[in-house]
Amino acid sequence: EYCLLCLPPLMRKLAMEERGKQRRLSPDTIEMVPFIGDDIKSHPGDLFKWAYQIVATRAVDVDGDLRIVPMADYFNHGSDYTEIEASYDAAGNYNAYTSYDVPAGQQLRISYADPRNPSHLFARYGFLDENCPATYCKLLPPTVNSDMIELGYSLDRMLFYKNGEVADEVWDIFLYQHLAETNNIYDQQALMNAYRQGDYDAKLALHNKHYAATSAALLAHIDDFIEEIDKLIQKAETIGVSDPNSVYIRYEHPRLPLIHRHNLFVRETFQNVRNQYSPDQGANWREATRVLVQECDEVAMECAMAECVQDVQGNWECTGGLGPNVDGSERLHKTQRVIG
Repeated sequence: EYCLLCLPPLMRKLAMEERGKQRRLSPDTIEMVPFIGDDIKSHPGDLFKWAYQIVATRAVDVDGDLRIVPMADYFNHGSDYTEIEASYDAAGNYNAYTSYDVPAGQQLRISYADPRNPSHLFARYGFLDENCPATYCKLLPPTVNSDMIELGYSLDRMLFYKNGEVADEVWDIFLYQHLAETNNIYDQQALMNAYRQGDYDAKLALHNKHYAATSAALLAHIDDFIEEIDKLIQKAETIGVSDPNSVYIRYEHPRLPLIHRHNLFVRETFQNVRNQYSPDQGANWREATRVLVQECDEVAMECAMAECVQDVQGNWECTGGLGPNVDGSERLHKTQRVIG
């Protein structure tokens, strides 16, 4: 229980859900399963917990059907890249191919879950993937309506990145909440219309219009969370979690060092976002998300991708793309199209 109390709210919720699933494997529950023989039912309850954990951590989900594939269940998890690409053929056979020329002696990895967020991996598989580039922004509104879900409110999209960037979905939800709290129905409807119609310029104008309020709300949320997680970090440190030779930690709270590392990872990510968007940094809502632009020269029959970022004054700065003609002259027939 002490370890659970050292987890932030979302992580604690996920951990308790996993614990609840295992606690439902009671003798009375097992007795009701018709296809389990009496000789198996007479085994201690730990057998069923072991079986549950094997399925939960080694099975792969195929359209809602959990399958354990011999040998394939030995693949480790990779978040930065993976060595294995897997697929099923028409007969249901599992085929695994290396995605590049893998040197002898190197491990083979697949992705167990969304590699951008370590919380699910930590709760279900019991390890912390510190190569994860992001973590969930920990925004837990009292109610989530259909508009918010449409805008992208979900654990795998509402992300803070380790480099200080913020996912578009986070900004959209903060803007939507601000407009709801101020009863600005007109701009709220304009936001939804812009999103549904893919009108990037209209949505950008709304974000710029309300940036002072949404950025303040973002920073307040970050400050509140950092204050909360600092208390959890201190709680673990008061009983010696940082001491690798602590016998008390080793035998009484063996999971606590991993929980502590998780909390430090999340705190660092939140601090990086805080540093990026503190008022003295001068960052606006688009600086942490880059826009991909396709540039094409219809005469020369050439296309190239550019990455563009908007500065505080609203000016765009792009890298990559077509550039000038070979002779240094300006391209007169260049078109640009925002694709993401």
